[in-house]
Amino acid sequence: MRTLTDVTRRGARRFADRTAVSTSGSALTYAELDRDTDRLSAALRELGVRRGDRVAIMAENCVELVVVAFAAMKAGAWFVPLNFRYGPEELAYVLADTTPRVVVTGPGYTDAVEAALPQDRPTVVAVDDREATRGRLSYRDLLAAHHDAAPEDLSEPLDIATVLYTSGTTGFPKGVLATHDSTVRLLPVYAIEGDLGEGDVMLISMPLFHGGGLVIQLLPALALGATVVLTGRGFSADGALDLVEQERVTVTLWSPTMLAMIVRDADVAAHDTSSLTKIWYGSSAIAAATLERARRAFPRAGFYQWYGTTEATTIAVLRPDDHRDRAAQTGREAYGAHVRIVDPSGTDVAVGETGEVVVSTAGTCMVGYHHRPDATAEAMRDGWLHTGDLAVRGTDGYFTVVDRIDDVIISGGENIYPREVEEALHSHPAVAEASVFGVPDEVYGAAVAAAVVLVPGAEATAEELGAHVAGRIARYKRPTRWQLVDQLPRNASGKVLKRALRDQVAGWAGAV
Repeated sequence: MRTLTDVTRRGARRFADRTAVSTSGSALTYAELDRDTDRLSAALRELGVRRGDRVAIMAENCVELVVVAFAAMKAGAWFVPLNFRYGPEELAYVLADTTPRVVVTGPGYTDAVEAALPQDRPTVVAVDDREATRGRLSYRDLLAAHHDAAPEDLSEPLDIATVLYTSGTTGFPKGVLATHDSTVRLLPVYAIEGDLGEGDVMLISMPLFHGGGLVIQLLPALALGATVVLTGRGFSADGALDLVEQERVTVTLWSPTMLAMIVRDADVAAHDTSSLTKIWYGSSAIAAATLERARRAFPRAGFYQWYGTTEATTIAVLRPDDHRDRAAQTGREAYGAHVRIVDPSGTDVAVGETGEVVVSTAGTCMVGYHHRPDATAEAMRDGWLHTGDLAVRGTDGYFTVVDRIDDVIISGGENIYPREVEEALHSHPAVAEASVFGVPDEVYGAAVAAAVVLVPGAEATAEELGAHVAGRIARYKRPTRWQLVDQLPRNASGKVLKRALRDQVAGWAGAV
């Protein structure tokens, strides 16, 4: 396999009549997927798309999004999936940054996209025929007009294949550039480390504008001949379990937030989940109590923790057998990755010490940020991509991510890792979720603040939570600012937006 476009071509040859992707009553076989991508690719070229141009789409998970991805790449273009949760300013920023030649819009998103388009307006193609008005083209009309299109593939291994935008937790998002070659190198990782194969049915609950949905799930599943089942916007615990039962799902990737919702809100025993043999999880830290409850709820499933970043893709994995004795750890480097834990001078730290996770830029890493040479130079130094994640180096190649460098709280000269405090809070039976972060303090430089979501129907005061953690962590690590909230602000990948919490802290209660 040279480029990602080989995924549909190879699939059509080997698994022609097998369902490749389905959602909400719409489905394409592998042969139909390859045929439709050839048709749309011909349409895109007729619309002026050339090698190196950008083709964007703003849509919830759907089979059309999958077709657009491969059609764009067959035309030699960069595929840009847009976050459908973007506000007007974020959307306008990303569209101006990528200057797409064509933008495809899913149902309900056409007006928002057109309002955010730059002055040099691209061609707009609407998936919903009812929105194909006022100069907009119809997705289905384009396919029909090119029903006899001959296969043509303009992609090359070192071409940019995808532009995924970071979650923007520290400002406007950055476009991460990945080549066909680097992504193709990544695909076997999920067969080797995740035990993914052609007989699997993959449920994708993550949005496809996110690396977890597109790169970790969709692309490897189709490359290996599995069947993909897509869910739309939002996540429902019972809805996900219904699909597992109805579609005989064998593997899925759920964020820790999704797992927490499932074990908290759903009656897992009321669903037939016997087909589910592999549960992948990742994208953010998981509470030990949530993981243990999930393992009890799905006793037949092996659990796989993936750790990675948009820039480095998959870095490490904690496989099912590792969960017996190392469930509290993050994992060890995945197949094809070269990972080190280093101090600020770039020297490997000793076992038991904390350092930054860095990954060799050879292989599956990004080639850089779009239009951001300064940020690229900061992240990629001397052949190593700096993740900004802090980890404790363990034995036998294992390590444990403890926090982001930017999230470490320095109070009175002491380093405080929010994840440790969060774990102490998660051990309280009334706590469903907790986020800990630093806020300015005149005396100590920074104080510890905690936002807590309680289990539905449970009650707890800040005083009770403070007393609970007092027996588990040192005094200087204990929160002195508290707020009980209905939910934590999150980005599309499920990561808590601590910046948003810091902005809210002024009115919070004081010390307990």
